[in-house]
Amino acid sequence: MKIADNLEMLVLPMNVMGRERIVYPTLIWDDDNVILIDTGIPSNLETIKKQMEAAGISFARLNTIIATQQDIDHIAGIKGILIEKPQVIVLAHEADKPYIQGDKKVQRLNSKFMERIKDLPEEEQLRIVDMFENSNVKVNTTLRDGEVLPYCGGITVIHTPGHTPGHICLYHQRSKTLIAGDAMNILHGQLVGPNEDPMSEDGVNANDAINSLKKLKDYDIKNIISYHGGLFNDNPNEGIKEVIRDRKLYSYRK
Repeated sequence: MKIADNLEMLVLPMNVMGRERIVYPTLIWDDDNVILIDTGIPSNLETIKKQMEAAGISFARLNTIIATQQDIDHIAGIKGILIEKPQVIVLAHEADKPYIQGDKKVQRLNSKFMERIKDLPEEEQLRIVDMFENSNVKVNTTLRDGEVLPYCGGITVIHTPGHTPGHICLYHQRSKTLIAGDAMNILHGQLVGPNEDPMSEDGVNANDAINSLKKLKDYDIKNIISYHGGLFNDNPNEGIKEVIRDRKLYSYRK
């Protein structure tokens, strides 16, 4: 789905934890770079290729992946891409790098999560755990808060920790589009905040993730792309203020 010139929102169906969901990675490009922001899971690769071709961008041109965070629905598809295109570089925030690389266990894979999936068929449980344990890839370049990537008209890195320690949003300057990852979601057409059950450890909670959204108030935002929800363009700046003010959280169970 075209959001702006040289910016497409991909639409990827996936089945994780026995539920059908749709996630929305972002594709941005210029003459020299094709950047995929988040990748879905391994089964999404062919859909990514088809949607890139439909947007007029050959999969062969892909040269950069940016991970907004460490969870498998964002990074599990990276390894399959690298098998076909090993020259693609992977970028992520320095705080999530060790989890993405497998130096540390992904924070989602804890006793609370295992309790959530215990009623799934054993085959599905094994598939989910396998994705967690075998999705690690090398992060070539780490990103820092406030850094501006000189690609595609400028992409500003905004560190929004809480959901994960290294969660980032990305602001595409040319189109005034915020790629929000899981920092914000869309529920029943309304903009809401992060998942009420964050992945971060050490006492961090969803309220901390909402507090980090205060950084976004300084940006002139025309479009928000939420990984869980898609496009929100109904006065986004005011919507962000409401999320912060009303502490609106998101639950996958709703």
